[in-house]
Amino acid sequence: MRRVLAILPYVPFPSDTGGTLRTLELVRALASRFSIDVLALHRPGNDAAGFTRWLGELGVPASRLHLVDMPRIAPDETLSSARALLRGTPLTYIRYTRQRLQEAFRRVLSERGAFDIIHFDHLHMAQLLPLARELNPAAHLVIDEHNVESQLLARMAPLSALPLRPFLRWQFSRVERLERECVSQADSVLACSEVDAEQLRALGAKQVHVVPNGVKLPDFVPPEKAGNDLVFVGSMDWWPNEDAVLRLAREVWPLVSSELAPGRLMVVGRNPSASVRALESENNRLLVTGAVPSVAPHLARALATAIPLRAGSGTRLKVLEAAAAGVPVVATRLAVEGLPVVEGQNVLLAESPQEFANALRRLRNDPDLCRKLAQNARRMAESFAWEGIGAGLGDLYLRASVKGGGGKKPSGTDSVL
Repeated sequence: MRRVLAILPYVPFPSDTGGTLRTLELVRALASRFSIDVLALHRPGNDAAGFTRWLGELGVPASRLHLVDMPRIAPDETLSSARALLRGTPLTYIRYTRQRLQEAFRRVLSERGAFDIIHFDHLHMAQLLPLARELNPAAHLVIDEHNVESQLLARMAPLSALPLRPFLRWQFSRVERLERECVSQADSVLACSEVDAEQLRALGAKQVHVVPNGVKLPDFVPPEKAGNDLVFVGSMDWWPNEDAVLRLAREVWPLVSSELAPGRLMVVGRNPSASVRALESENNRLLVTGAVPSVAPHLARALATAIPLRAGSGTRLKVLEAAAAGVPVVATRLAVEGLPVVEGQNVLLAESPQEFANALRRLRNDPDLCRKLAQNARRMAESFAWEGIGAGLGDLYLRASVKGGGGKKPSGTDSVL
């Protein structure tokens, strides 16, 4: 059985973001096929005990979970952090270069021996790739790029407040340089879509495999009849989501609020900012829920989900979850980027506030259109079940070449679907 080391930038419990959901499902897939160790940064608010129990249920003993405590401020590492900044490390990536993380990585390899595959979750953790090459030269090194990080920053910069733009452009140049270095050194890179795969190849990735985001179909049961609410789902501490919600609440909702009565605008997601919280005082039919145990009940009461996203990368789990729940999706082209959607068949596309309002009026006044979009979207979601995606990832890792091993390295760009 091949041995895999998964290196994570967080403990993915609670799994209340798109990133943690993807991390958790890919770890589940790897644990089902391989002998897996997990090295994870332990941040405040993470549920390490819950993650340990979850791994145990998959047959992974606690001795194979290696936690690294990473406080935000580490006075004893101030000098090394300053050196990393001067070397060109992007500002928000510096904490992932800390000495204590490198020491933990060395310790895992020393105590547990060499691994066949080392799986770096996010570009942040791929900064350990040169050290992995030095300490475990036979391993097949893989980066799971949840987003094309440089592309994400390039899209955010022009939409941000003017004082922030110089910093974001500066950060972009550093992230792009780091991304080029890491993906060109990796043996394989995982992308969420063919759109991302093309961008990663342009950055120098030698081997790209499309491992899409998925959805847990049993969690979502399409309702027999459409609801009334307009729903937006997403982590509110992710700037593109906050930007989309503020745009939806202030530019779209006033155009259709009276026509969608008695429906409410439901903003569902963890850590809403003060700006998002303040929206409730601007409209008495707008509710900001904060963190919820499950988004499924909110989607079950929805007429539609509206996603006026203007920045992002990867693919949006919120689209797949709405599709699985049988909820019509009205979204920008960016929001559905990388997904096999067809305008008027399983999604309505809109860019301006007026286009969003017109699409929502169509849904309110045309139950047949709602049913068609919901049914077609559910069929699309069924092709993105996590079980199939996980099985495809396992097959990829079984075929991955390991120096000194008998695996055959696949060529070109591959997809697990």
